[in-house]
Amino acid sequence: MASRRITLELAAVVVVVAAAVAGSLPATTASATAYRVGDDSGWDNGVDYDAWAHGKRFKVGDTLEFLYAEGAHNVVVVEDEGSFEACVAPANAPTLSSGDDTVALNQAGRWLFICSFDGHCQSGMKLAVAVTH
Repeated sequence: MASRRITLELAAVVVVVAAAVAGSLPATTASATAYRVGDDSGWDNGVDYDAWAHGKRFKVGDTLEFLYAEGAHNVVVVEDEGSFEACVAPANAPTLSSGDDTVALNQAGRWLFICSFDGHCQSGMKLAVAVTH
């Protein structure tokens, strides 16, 4: 009987310690949202990405999935507003081209994306999202 009592007391201590540790850890991204850019239209010409992003609350930990025909488009992560507005892909900008690219929004701030294929960004294939904590 004594061993059962010790086991139960030990189990209770483990539960209390686990609860204390869990309470001291930073919040996880359990509430993260995965967004498919452009919804069913995907990442393509003719989509109003400003309208798509409007009203969405992007948070650190969320992801953006860019779906498109491989070889028809790309996704360039642009870091400055000037390049974004001018539709210029800086030489060192991260460029994704698999046709199924996921970007983890791992920090707060304004995230900027363009397609660098000739004329695509100029015709509206660009996306800006504000990411908050």
